[in-house]
Amino acid sequence: MNNNQRGTFAEYLFATKCIEMGYNVSFPLSDSSIYDCIIDTGKKVIRVQVKSTTRIPKANRGSVQAHLQNSKSDYSTKFVDFFAVYVNHYDGFFVFKNKGNMQTIRLSLNGKNKVFFNNFAFK
Repeated sequence: MNNNQRGTFAEYLFATKCIEMGYNVSFPLSDSSIYDCIIDTGKKVIRVQVKSTTRIPKANRGSVQAHLQNSKSDYSTKFVDFFAVYVNHYDGFFVFKNKGNMQTIRLSLNGKNKVFFNNFAFK
């Protein structure tokens, strides 16, 4: 898969997981939207930016560093409520609230961010 296909795969996989949880999912019609999808939990509506990585955890750290920013987008809390990062190595998503100034995050099943793994409760 190329990068575009991998990103599309992650977006649709995330949407499928949300539908399995009983949420409604909407996608913007334009690819110029800052968020990738909207999740309606029945209690709140959430704008989500979906990312993916194929990086393998470093042996000495056991974590994957995921890049959340790029030069074209401002993922401020005004536009994006949550990030969902698909980590191919773990075959799952780390779903966490956007703090507004995040550039990268270390993700693992053992570290402090393990609480975000497959966190479809959007807490």
